[in-house]
Amino acid sequence: MRANTRGVYLGDPSHDRLLAELNERSAVVNTHPHELPGTDPARPAVPGVPAFYCDFPLDTTRAAVNLILSGTLDRYPNLSFILPHGGGFLPFIADRMGAFAHFLTPKVEAARVRDYLHRFYYDTAAPLGEAAAAALLATADPARILYGSDWPATPADTLTGVAVPALDRASGLTPLQRRRVNRDNALRLMPSLKRPGS
Repeated sequence: MRANTRGVYLGDPSHDRLLAELNERSAVVNTHPHELPGTDPARPAVPGVPAFYCDFPLDTTRAAVNLILSGTLDRYPNLSFILPHGGGFLPFIADRMGAFAHFLTPKVEAARVRDYLHRFYYDTAAPLGEAAAAALLATADPARILYGSDWPATPADTLTGVAVPALDRASGLTPLQRRRVNRDNALRLMPSLKRPGS
């Protein structure tokens, strides 16, 4: 699902009927960002800076915060939401979210913010560099991190030359956790992907 559709973010009450049905099926909801509301893809907000560069991580972050704020994660506990690109800016603002939770409307208890952040799954598509990987590991349980390539949007040489080596070098991941990120976590979340006999 897109993070926003014509400015309506995931978690908006207009999605309730669909999310209720998906919740009944214990669905995995893979999200993806798009242009920010009110922007024109043909005329970037900052000339020369394509939307995927800065706007996409913000779009993912807005969707995640709205899923928390709207109570969607509580109303539909059987849904598993995957946030792309390491959760956008979410890992970088996790502490900020807790510290300023009382500014949200409705208010969210600061202690609950970390719990909510632990309910998401995060993929590694971006590509994630070492700093981003460190922030993600400080926010998320490695068991909830999934390999993501963003291919074909991300060229193959960027994946093999930047993304895969950055994940391999990420400190804080044991070899077993790295294997789980690269394969096993996804198979646990989506067991239908597992080939018979593997």
